[in-house]
Amino acid sequence: MTMRTGGRTEHEASSAQVESAITNSLEQVRDILCGAQLRELARRLSHTDAQLAVQAEELRSEARRRLDVLEAHVRKEIEALSATLEAQRAASAGTLGNVARESREAIASFEQRIQRLEDLVTRTHREFRQQFLEQSKAFLDETRRTRDELSATFERELAAWADSTDAALPDSPAREGAAESERYPKTEQRSDEAA
Repeated sequence: MTMRTGGRTEHEASSAQVESAITNSLEQVRDILCGAQLRELARRLSHTDAQLAVQAEELRSEARRRLDVLEAHVRKEIEALSATLEAQRAASAGTLGNVARESREAIASFEQRIQRLEDLVTRTHREFRQQFLEQSKAFLDETRRTRDELSATFERELAAWADSTDAALPDSPAREGAAESERYPKTEQRSDEAA
């Protein structure tokens, strides 16, 4: 049994050697038949790999450059928009400030006009009251003067009438004239009190 096992191992070892020799010979045949083409293909593949690596690096560089340009452009646009918005905000703030100032000035002007109108109404009212008072005094003076003139005229007429009546009737009219003169002064006193 050891023989068989030993024979089998030798047989396997020799068959492995044979297979390895066949493989070597096949590789040599393959190298003879296709070696130049395989070497050319390997050279082309390595050249293509190098070109792909270069192109990939160029694409990366181009993409990086374009991204940088795009980023710079976006940054400039954002800065321009920010500046425009800031200018618009400043202009709006200035406009609002002007409107607020004009509103304050208009309100102050209206207040001044209202104050002047109130002063004018007060002054006009005072002047009207003064004129009314002066006219009332003038009217009262005129009424008093007219009353005095009428009283004086009435007294003259009464005195003349009493004199003429006294001359016509010696006893009785003198007493009646005295009674009349006593009555008329009371009437004058009443009219003075009414005035």
